[in-house]
Amino acid sequence: MISLALATSSTAFAQPNSKFIKPVVRGPQSDESVYFIMTDRFENGDTSNDYGGSNKSRSVSGFAPDDIGWWHGGDFKGITKRLDYIKAMGFTSIWITPPVVQKYVQGDSAAYHGYWGVDFTTVDPHLGSEEDFKELVSGAHKLDMKVIIDVVVNHTADVIYYENGKPVVSAAEANIKKPDWLNLLSNYHNLGNNPINGNPVLDGDFYGLDDLKTEDPKVVSGLIDIWVDWITKFDIDGMRIDTFKHVNPEFWKAFIPKIQSAALAADKRDFPIFGEAADTDAQTLSTYVSGGQVPSVLDFDFQKQVKSFAQFGVSAQALAELFNRDDLYTTSTTSAYGLATFLGNHDMGRIGYFLNNAVSVGESQTLLERAKLANAALFLLRGGPVLYYGDEKGMTGSGGDKKARQDMFATQVVDWQDEVRIGSTAIKSASAFDTRNPLEDQITELQKVIATNPALRNGTQQVRSAKGGLFIATRYLNGVEYIIALNGEDSPTDAEFKTASNKSEWDLLSGNCAITSDSQIKIALPQRSYCVAKAKNLITNSAAIKLSAPKITKTSLPSGWREVSIQVPGSGYLELTFSARVKGGKWKTIGTADRRTFATNETKGGLYRVYLHPENYKKGSTVEIVAATVDGKNKVQLSKIVKVKI
Repeated sequence: MISLALATSSTAFAQPNSKFIKPVVRGPQSDESVYFIMTDRFENGDTSNDYGGSNKSRSVSGFAPDDIGWWHGGDFKGITKRLDYIKAMGFTSIWITPPVVQKYVQGDSAAYHGYWGVDFTTVDPHLGSEEDFKELVSGAHKLDMKVIIDVVVNHTADVIYYENGKPVVSAAEANIKKPDWLNLLSNYHNLGNNPINGNPVLDGDFYGLDDLKTEDPKVVSGLIDIWVDWITKFDIDGMRIDTFKHVNPEFWKAFIPKIQSAALAADKRDFPIFGEAADTDAQTLSTYVSGGQVPSVLDFDFQKQVKSFAQFGVSAQALAELFNRDDLYTTSTTSAYGLATFLGNHDMGRIGYFLNNAVSVGESQTLLERAKLANAALFLLRGGPVLYYGDEKGMTGSGGDKKARQDMFATQVVDWQDEVRIGSTAIKSASAFDTRNPLEDQITELQKVIATNPALRNGTQQVRSAKGGLFIATRYLNGVEYIIALNGEDSPTDAEFKTASNKSEWDLLSGNCAITSDSQIKIALPQRSYCVAKAKNLITNSAAIKLSAPKITKTSLPSGWREVSIQVPGSGYLELTFSARVKGGKWKTIGTADRRTFATNETKGGLYRVYLHPENYKKGSTVEIVAATVDGKNKVQLSKIVKVKI
């Protein structure tokens, strides 16, 4: 039950009003632009390490460059060789697949992807030496790029098997794992795939891979030691965490702070960490972030909605509702701006694959335009974008998993030589590095525009119009407003909408559109196109703001979250900080909203909104909530207090 009342006593505020103002928290990933590399498939800089050792037989080394499921020869030296190429496109960081030593071969495939680790203390010989990896990190740092590594704590390679219901390890593999504690069967759940007992998501093997007992304090401390060592020993700059939802929340609440502390001790104050929880439901995804488990996750909801929009150009309202759901991520320490956004990956398949399946054979120009539309959404909308290597070269593929992990260097896989390439012809026997692609040029141009206009990465995002296949948002920072328009329709279209810069003229920075302005903006775009434009006039706002009392609304969200909102009229920008306290206690920020919801069939428009998490309070307690903002005269304005009984 929840009950509400208003309190208007002027003695309610025992601290200076400015203490109620907190900026939106964006997080380390919010201003990153990440280039995601599967190391084995990127560039072969040293052929002497192709076999990972002296035994060159396929069954031992796993090296078979003409087979999509085996090692192909890419390595650290290859990435180091191409750092200038990555930097020239405007990326600020690279994310590489797990660099740890692998169980080279399992079943009818090899561990080229990096997710079958056995020795977590050093690098896999297929990829090079420790010195090679250090040179890669150092080379990236010289170009002001971070190196983010893929981290696996949920499982190791498949070493444990079962006989008569008992876990067994062969004599040859009894001590294969490092550190040594990883060889103890007691440190694993040993329940196999899809167990009847326990939680199958948290405790079961992941496709046969040995599931670590991450609720055991010895395992927790051991894993912390392993990955802290990668910061101190190899100077890495961030982590992407694999199979995040398959690990218990208590582990993350112990592990992540230790990693952040180690990064800070290494003078890495901007250390991106984002988890991979393959779920398109924002109500579930958001709990990992707003529940305090991890600063960021890969935004599978974004991927789903932008993919569909780029494929078919339908339902701009679905994009608007995607961004309405951003409020689920808002807390005093997190926001949706810090999410890692992407279009496709090494598991589900490339964005080029999805787009190629959505157009008719022979429509190469349509395919190129839709790929550019997808890139524009990725790089211009909120979040820290992640581009899968090869997408800039128009790679498509024929599916997910192994079929989406093509070689950038000259491939020996016959099928890959003849695959469709967006914006160019099939690669044949050439290296992708030897060709130039219009998508590569577009990405480079977009990132140059973003670099000179920080609002396009760090600014507020406000949805302005969403009708049919035309989606329009604005970005805002330090008095400057930008329009981002995306037309997914197969015909020209236009729209009228209001911004905070209605009477300004606009400079076109990228793309193709016509903009006129008076009492509202009029914009027209060709089919399957986009544009980004900058207002010539700065926004000035001297108007006073009067806040209504926060409204508390029950929801069906996890743990009974309550929507806390205030409707603010107009089309300008402000930041609204919501604070709460147990009656008589200290005020604590529960989150800052910096844009209005956009009206859809699911959501009321015009709301500045956060969520109160009742699980953070003792049942039966009375919680007081207040909102605060700074008006155009730089004065703090406070709402009335709302009392809520949990």
